[in-house]
Amino acid sequence: MSTGVYFQLMNPLVFGLFSLGFLGIHHMRPSKSTLVISISYVVGAIAFISDLIFQDSTLLITRVPIAGLYAITTCMLVAALFLHYRGKAPWTVLGGLLVVHLAIYSYLMAIEADWIRSFSANAGCGILASIGLFAFRGKLDRTLDRVTFSILALCCAQSFIRPAIIAVLASGPLTNANHSETTFIFAMHFVVGACAVTMGMCLILVFSQAIFNDLRNNSVTDVLTGINNRRGFDEAGNLVLQNSAAQPVSLILADLDHFKSVNDNYGHAFGDGVIASFGALMGDYARFGRVAGRLGGEEFGLLLPGVPLSMAAELAESIRRRFAAANIQPGEPHDVLTASFGVAQYKKGESLSQLMTRADRALYRSKDCGRDRVTCDSEIPDTAAEPARNLCPATGATVRKLPAKYG
Repeated sequence: MSTGVYFQLMNPLVFGLFSLGFLGIHHMRPSKSTLVISISYVVGAIAFISDLIFQDSTLLITRVPIAGLYAITTCMLVAALFLHYRGKAPWTVLGGLLVVHLAIYSYLMAIEADWIRSFSANAGCGILASIGLFAFRGKLDRTLDRVTFSILALCCAQSFIRPAIIAVLASGPLTNANHSETTFIFAMHFVVGACAVTMGMCLILVFSQAIFNDLRNNSVTDVLTGINNRRGFDEAGNLVLQNSAAQPVSLILADLDHFKSVNDNYGHAFGDGVIASFGALMGDYARFGRVAGRLGGEEFGLLLPGVPLSMAAELAESIRRRFAAANIQPGEPHDVLTASFGVAQYKKGESLSQLMTRADRALYRSKDCGRDRVTCDSEIPDTAAEPARNLCPATGATVRKLPAKYG
């Protein structure tokens, strides 16, 4: 077996390994994109093996199907990119271009059109690959995606440039008889293989990053409510405070009233529904860079960049009213569900933990003053030894009842 044959066997081996790699990624994070790209590399391996077996053949019945296998490999790669970045693949467009490509190649092959037919085989795959560039529209915010886009663009360009350069440098015509003996076939195997390996490595990183993002999201997201858990809230909250500059930042802490009795009277399934409902309500207010989180059990937080204390108190009042009016299980009788709130505004230089401590003091005052109310940290004297206790209004009325302008 010649050295050239050994060299040509490397591509199907590498393609097979990439196919297994993407199949493994699909097993960890099932998606159509990873499955399609795994199949793409299988088809590519078959194309290279078929090309090696039939490289001396001059029959249309062998050369056209082999060209088709290379083109299908490209189509499936492009489809995988669209599925990953846009959620839908342009199968009709790819199928139509594939048919046109093979029809032109078959005609040029039949009339033995020298280098033109080889150029058309490569250019056709280049055009098909170029469709994949459109999958990146509006998706180039991350460095890895920009690198993948650039590599795909280079792969497309080489499909036109490489055969043209070889045709110019060739010492004689390309015929069916000498096709396998020219530098054309070796250059094609080397360059296409290198492109496929580079593209495959980039895509493995892209899909691996998606897996990492899923794991990270799961680690910072509360499963029951879909908003941040304590870890996610702390991470996002610290970033907000670091970037707050001169703008005000306020924090709302909320705790569901008498939640233990809710579980005891109506069961934990109903209690989970209450938690989920309140989490969804907090999530409704987590817009414009705001951060909502379930801090543990029935306690929640909402960090509000750009929102002063007075407006934060109004937002808390809006949440309080909406929750009290919520119907967790329509048709099922239950006590009115309420929550207590504490609000504080960030002071320059303090940590998130210190801000939460002040909001927690206000929350405890709401609890001690009868629950189902909003209390601001500014209402609690700094000199009080027990600021959250024994400072309720004599009337026992709700500490703050504001119109819900910002809900």
